[in-house]
Amino acid sequence: MRGLLTVGMLMAAFCLSAAEQRVLTLEECVRIAWGEQPQVAVAERNWRVAMERVKSVRANLFPQFSAGYQFRRFLSTRSIFQLGLTRVVTEPTEFKESSLSLSQLLFDTFQTPLQIRQAKAQANAASFTYERTKADIALQVAQQFFTVLQARAQVRLQERVLERARRLLEAAEAGFKAGTVARLDVLRAQVQVRTAEVDLLAAQNQERVAMLTLRNLMGVGDDFLFDIAEPSEEPVAELPSLTQLLAQAFRQRPEVQEAEWQRKSAEAARQLARLAMMPTLTINGSYNRYPTSSRNIDKEWSVNLVVSYPIFDGGRLRAELTTAELQREQAALTLQRTLNDIRLQVEQAYLNLQNARERLAAAQEAVKEASETARLTEEAYRAGAASLLDVLNAQVALAQAETQELQARYDLRRALFALRHAIGEITRYFAAR
Repeated sequence: MRGLLTVGMLMAAFCLSAAEQRVLTLEECVRIAWGEQPQVAVAERNWRVAMERVKSVRANLFPQFSAGYQFRRFLSTRSIFQLGLTRVVTEPTEFKESSLSLSQLLFDTFQTPLQIRQAKAQANAASFTYERTKADIALQVAQQFFTVLQARAQVRLQERVLERARRLLEAAEAGFKAGTVARLDVLRAQVQVRTAEVDLLAAQNQERVAMLTLRNLMGVGDDFLFDIAEPSEEPVAELPSLTQLLAQAFRQRPEVQEAEWQRKSAEAARQLARLAMMPTLTINGSYNRYPTSSRNIDKEWSVNLVVSYPIFDGGRLRAELTTAELQREQAALTLQRTLNDIRLQVEQAYLNLQNARERLAAAQEAVKEASETARLTEEAYRAGAASLLDVLNAQVALAQAETQELQARYDLRRALFALRHAIGEITRYFAAR
């Protein structure tokens, strides 16, 4: 509840006029998504429903007190033989009764405790489903947040590429006027400019689409105006061993607890199904008092003992027991599959993070070398010592190196949050900031 209040205050603070917008951090985007994304709301409602189910089942253990009132009016008809004649007499009769009733279940062969255990297991599973949903949304928002920033950086990169292509076109045109280069060089430079313009338009559209996707993940509408801020670079510390990360994931991932509680719920259902095939003993007591009644009694009490045993039901109970046993096996297999999936996710995130870090270091060196090569080649072209094709090739190589460096930089950021999600840390990471 406190988290929802915090999100509500955050949303209220961001309700700005159409002429202004707030710049949001990654942490603020995630908190807004937790409060506005329907997936999170559905998971939270399912958890609350499961908790109410526990209360409903547990109520059977407590005394049941009720009050009632009855009123009935009816006509009774009887025949009277008198003085040799038969006549029909109709008499009205009224029945009035107010009652107070108190009843208590004493014993039902452990059925209610098993039902409570099953309901609690389902509620615990629902709580971890809620936590899993929050973690998944946090990862999706974080990944898309960096996708938007990468798209913006790509736009800036394409603007630089276009600027270099225009500068080369100016040099080619100047050389053509001076008679030092052929018109073919001018045409090639013009093609390079047009290609860069097309690439820039595509990058700008990718930025807009990425921002729309981020809005959708956050669960906000078009009337909520905001921009996002580039977070500072996080230093990637030396990672623990893969074995340590796997142990941490198995201990912290909500999916593991969710599957474990589902298995316990299935086990309770199996015990209930087996109990239904055995003799059942039920004992309950009741006490009724009638402050006003047309009867001749004003109070009564009773203790009921019922023993039942299913003799023939067409195989229904046996089928229900078999179903419950199969569902328990399914729950155990689901738990094992969950552990296998988590292992794969941790290993993939671990390798992706290492790979992105190595690619970034290599790409940064490649950008330095390609930038220097492009500068020297352009100077040589202006001096007539290099051809236009040499310059174009150098610029293409520089653009490719810059694109790879940009991709590796944001892959590293996404991989870091993917690893946090894989080991079950991402929710605590954002909740603590």
